[in-house]
Amino acid sequence: MSTYPMVRALVRHGSLLAAVTAALSIVLGIFLAATQGAPVYLAVGIVVGALLYVLLKSYVELVAIIADMMLPK
Repeated sequence: MSTYPMVRALVRHGSLLAAVTAALSIVLGIFLAATQGAPVYLAVGIVVGALLYVLLKSYVELVAIIADMMLPK
């Protein structure tokens, strides 16, 4: 898999990437809710964070399955 460095990096670090991206979305929602005084930003941040986590995690798992089946070992 040395000819596919991004696939290897995504398979290796994809779960962390999904968690960090979701956490940053939630932190941004908290920050905006605190600075703007609108709690709707907090709710949106939580919903977007959850959606990002689910979508990115499923993408990482799909790439891992494809890499396991299709790429030579």
